[in-house]
Formats: sequence, structure tokens, C-alpha cells
Amino acid sequence: MNKANLCAQLLEDPREVFISESSTAVRCLVGLPAVGNKAPTHIELNIYGKAAERFMRFRKDALIFLHRSKLRFDLDTRTYSLHGGSVTQVNDQFPIINEVTLSGRCVKDIDRDDAKAFKTTANGLMICNQTLSVSTGRNQADLFNFYAINNVDDKLNHAELLINFTRKGVGATIDGRLVTDAWTDQASGERKSVTKIQLLNLTLAPKANNGAVSQVKASTTVASDTVAPLWGGRTQEESDPWTATSGLPELPGQYGAAPELDEVPF
Repeated sequence: MNKANLCAQLLEDPREVFISESSTAVRCLVGLPAVGNKAPTHIELNIYGKAAERFMRFRKDALIFLHRSKLRFDLDTRTYSLHGGSVTQVNDQFPIINEVTLSGRCVKDIDRDDAKAFKTTANGLMICNQTLSVSTGRNQADLFNFYAINNVDDKLNHAELLINFTRKGVGATIDGRLVTDAWTDQASGERKSVTKIQLLNLTLAPKANNGAVSQVKASTTVASDTVAPLWGGRTQEESDPWTATSGLPELPGQYGAAPELDEVPF
């Protein structure tokens, strides 16, 4: 699973770009509102198909809600991007939404002695980092670093759950949000930033049941095979750009093959 529901503001006018010799996308840099004391997140948005025709009419500074887009991560440039989904223009009264859901497998064991993987701070915070491999099809995968941060005495401590229950190869589904840390480099004076996924909820895959498969039997019956019409009898057209879905585009050279879990960069 890979889906993102986000509110954003267009930082430029959308433009059409070629992604292959025969196909195009409408691309635009968008900004996600800041989370807490974090910085705003700038991320590239790519829209395809009929939804792209409508998106092309949007203009810089427009506020949008992006539904069921796919998040990608480029290991070479270490940047995130968004692909596909339904886009609608909203106003500033619309609630700010920042939701990312990813399903895959953890790529490493967490080393308690490695401060980059796990640490506790003097003010009582526990921070844990893990990496999730998410399939993009055709033996390809994206790697997503994510982190959990909690007070050590919180009742629900996601950082503790990560270090105690995630291992290399363990299946997991995470709900999180995109956040960006920004700072000024003391040596160069250059303004720098890094975007990360903050964990909000964790679901681990069930343990194997020694290969046994439980048979599922129907427990209800349908009283009638006549279905009452809904929405005044109208049907949802497949050509509706709001419901059109597209697979991930071919992006040669940017995204790697599914990792061998013994050799995964953190």
C-alpha cells in the first residue's frame, strides 16, 4: 500500500513535461503547511491522464487537496515526490490534512547502541529510526526512512514499539505525516533542510501460523438479489477524472531494484 492524502499550495504554475517518448505529465512544485515547529515541506507533484488536463488550469498560490496520491523517494537525490491522485481546489477554510500510509517490510534490525538508529535525550524524549521497503512492482521498490518520537513515559510509545518489535524482513503498515527540519549550517551559513516521515501509527503483519490456513465460511445470507438504487440511480463513470487511477510511471535511472535486505543503506 502506498497512498498520500495531503493539503498543499502551488508554488508555481503547473507545466507539462515529457516522462517518456510518448507520454507526458503535468508537474508542479507544491508546499505542505508546517507541522508544529517544523518548516513547510516543498515537494514535486506529478499528475497524469485526464486529471492532468484539469490540473493544468490551476495557477500559482492555489490551495489544493490531493487524494490517494503515491509517494516516491529517489535514493540518488534523496528527495520525495508525489505521483497521481485526484486534485481539487479548496479554500483556507478547508482542514489541513497530512496523511501518508505505506505497507512493506522493514529492512534492518535496530541497533540500540547506534545513536543514529535509537537514542534518548536529556529532556526525556525517545527517538527511533527504521526503514521500510515498499514495492513499486516489477521487482522494484522504494526505501522510506521514518522515525518515531515520544516522551519515555507516554502510554503509547511508538519509538519503543519500533525497537522492540521491528526486525529485518518484518512486514509493517505505517501511518505517518511528512515533516521538514530546516537549519542554518554554521560552517557555510547555508540554509539546509531534510524531509522525513513521522510515524503516527504502526501495524505489524500477523505471525505465521505454521503454514496452516483457516477456512473462511459465509456466515450471512442475502435476503434478496435486488439492489436498491443509490444516489438517484446515477452511476460513476470510469472516465470521471476524479476516479481515474494510473499506475506508477516508468522512471528509468531514478528508482532502484527491490533491495537485498542484507545490503540496504540507512
